[in-house]
Amino acid sequence: MLKIYLTGFILMLLSLKLGAQHTFFPESGRITYERKFHLKNYLKRTISNPIERDETISYMAEGIGESRLEQFITKHTLTFSGGESLYEARMEDLSDEDRYATFFSPIGLEAKTYMNNNTGRFARLLSFEDEELLMEDSIPVIKWKYTDEYRDIAGYTCRRANGLVQDSIYVVAFFTNQIARTGGPELVQGLPGMILGLSVPAFNINMFAIKVELVNIPISAQLTKSKKVVPQSLESTKKKLRTSVFSDMEDADFQKQWSSVLF
Repeated sequence: MLKIYLTGFILMLLSLKLGAQHTFFPESGRITYERKFHLKNYLKRTISNPIERDETISYMAEGIGESRLEQFITKHTLTFSGGESLYEARMEDLSDEDRYATFFSPIGLEAKTYMNNNTGRFARLLSFEDEELLMEDSIPVIKWKYTDEYRDIAGYTCRRANGLVQDSIYVVAFFTNQIARTGGPELVQGLPGMILGLSVPAFNINMFAIKVELVNIPISAQLTKSKKVVPQSLESTKKKLRTSVFSDMEDADFQKQWSSVLF
C-alpha cells in the first residue's frame, strides 16, 4: 500500500512540473500599437526637395513645420484569430491637428488590411478622398535576417529581425514566439511569431505594441460596405493610381508613393 501511495505522489509531482513548464500560446487576440511618425524629419527629406514640391504643398508644409507637431502619434489595432488578421487605425482618437498632418503621412492611415495565412492571400482597402480602392493578391514575401538582439515589449520577450520589403524598403521588426502566429502591422509578416515592434527608417515611422488582449473577436474579410468597389490585383491597382490619383507625378516619385501604398 505504501508503494502505491509513493508511486501516486511521484506521478503528481511530475504532472505539476510538466504543467509549470507548459507555455500558453494564444490563438486569438487584439494588439494595440502606438505609431510615431516623425513629421519634421520626413518633410526635410521629401517636401523640402524643390523638385517634389509645389506652391500648395509648400504652404501646408510650412504650416505644419511651425506647429507643435514634430511628430504625431496614432493608435492602431491588429485583431488575429487562427490564420486570419485585420489591421486598422483608430481614427476616432485623432485630433483635428493630427488629421491635418495625416496629409503628409507616407502610409495611408485609413487603410485597412486583412490577411489570411491559410490561403496566402490579403486584401487592403485604400481611401483617396471620396474614392476607395480594394487590392486583393498574394501575401508579399519579405526577406528576413535574424539577430541576437532581444527586447521586452508589452510584457513579451521579442527578438529582432531585419527585413527587406519589395527588395528596397529596410525594416526592423521585433517578434515574439510567445504568440505563435505569424503576423504584424500593415503587410509586414513572415516571422515565426507576432511582430510587436516595427521601425521603417525610410518613412520615419516607429510602432510598438502597448497592449495585448487575449480575447476572441470575430474577424470579417469585408473591408467596405460599398458594392461599387471591385477587388483588383496589385498590378491593376498600380495602373489605376498612376493614371488617376497620381497622374501628374514624376515616375520616380510615383514609385516611392507606390512603395508606401503597398507597404
